[in-house]
Amino acid sequence: MNRRAPVFIITGGQGQCKTTFLHLVLGLIVGLNVRVRGIIAPGHMRDGRRSGFTLVDLATGEHEELCSVDPDPRCEAHGRFYFRPEGLAFGRRALAPPDPRETDLLVIDEVGRFELQGGVWAEQLDHLLAHPHPPMVWTVRRRLLDTVVERWKITNPVVVDVGAASVMETADAVMDAVWEWREAQTFSAARTPLTPGDRIGAPALADTAAGASRNSPVILRRCYGPEE
Repeated sequence: MNRRAPVFIITGGQGQCKTTFLHLVLGLIVGLNVRVRGIIAPGHMRDGRRSGFTLVDLATGEHEELCSVDPDPRCEAHGRFYFRPEGLAFGRRALAPPDPRETDLLVIDEVGRFELQGGVWAEQLDHLLAHPHPPMVWTVRRRLLDTVVERWKITNPVVVDVGAASVMETADAVMDAVWEWREAQTFSAARTPLTPGDRIGAPALADTAAGASRNSPVILRRCYGPEE
């Protein structure tokens, strides 16, 4: 591709259901033969406060406990959370640089202050962004958004604010990026042609927003919701 595949950033305040929004978006595209890799991290609550996270490997469906507020000398401490070595290894395997011929979308839930401090998934993000990559979807807390974009030099972020965004329109925009990525792989001289049955089409998830052409590249630059 002449330009890097876009990075969609689902953002919102703490506890504003960024992971839930991401889960809904993925639910709309999962039946469209999209090859998704990466992690999603549903949280757990105890006495009204976040008490830990579980990781789900989107490529395999396997899951592993990532962290908890319960102290454990085996664990790596970040803030008030104790990250299990098994959970960190599990996530790092899931975030290994993908084969671009076999991956359409890469998901990272979430990128936050621990990564900005060089921990948790920071090294994996550095590796992923150092090479051509498929479209990505990240979740990032709103107050960290500008810092994350600057830290990883993301030149083409598509910002999706959960306070104002449409799940359907977001999924539609992600699919537009996926089709463009797959077409680039298909027509690249360095790639093996797709086999019969893998012919690429772009089924619509919803009507394109009024005044915008479905094939217009402006979809990759659209900022959903107010800028913070």
